Amino acid sequence: MQQSIRSALYPGEGKRSPIAVEVQFTTGAAQRVVVEWRNRNVGFVPTSHLAVLRGQLTAAGKAVVWSPGQVYYDGAYWRVWVGPAPEDGYPEVAEGYDELPEPPTAIFGIQLNRLRRDV
Repeated sequence: MQQSIRSALYPGEGKRSPIAVEVQFTTGAAQRVVVEWRNRNVGFVPTSHLAVLRGQLTAAGKAVVWSPGQVYYDGAYWRVWVGPAPEDGYPEVAEGYDELPEPPTAIFGIQLNRLRRDV
């Protein structure tokens, strides 16, 4: 998502201070809820908030579900914070939060283990 966030930044927006933003939410693949900013996918809603956002998206129908937020640089990564800025500063990110599991081996999107037949 770092590339998406960086590509959405305007020239002159940078690492000095958080950027006030308006993000919107859309339904993604595999029941995910995607966070969009400036027509770019910049994140996914954490599992702790999925049920609430899915309910809001269902209730909204074709209307846009959006929220104010901030995009900020934490010294290592760009982050998207949804909602009002925390008064005590942005919380530390849990160890391993930014790591994804290794994807299964695939060719043209077809997982190789699906082609295997046990004899």
